[in-house]
Amino acid sequence: MKKSKAERKRDLEIVNLYHKKLTEEELEKLSVKFIEWKEGKLPYCELTEHIHECHKKNQIIWTRFHNMNDEFLIFQAKKELNLFSERDMEKEQYKRWNTF
Repeated sequence: MKKSKAERKRDLEIVNLYHKKLTEEELEKLSVKFIEWKEGKLPYCELTEHIHECHKKNQIIWTRFHNMNDEFLIFQAKKELNLFSERDMEKEQYKRWNTF
């Protein structure tokens, strides 16, 4: 079934919110490490390791959003952001995916 323009727009907004949430979670962790480094509590070499780890995690996030089945990504976003509607839960594939 083809989605309406409004449904596609709503799905894109949800996916963008999910992308923002995942990215900001990683950046927030890194931000704490920068503060520790500025306060002299974290050596520079350890900070660079945290930067590298954050970069790797963001690559994974990028890959998830660019190489994945769109409908499954929308499902994951709705699940993570607690945005399921009753109509969503009637979808057979959502029922199957929700068992993971």
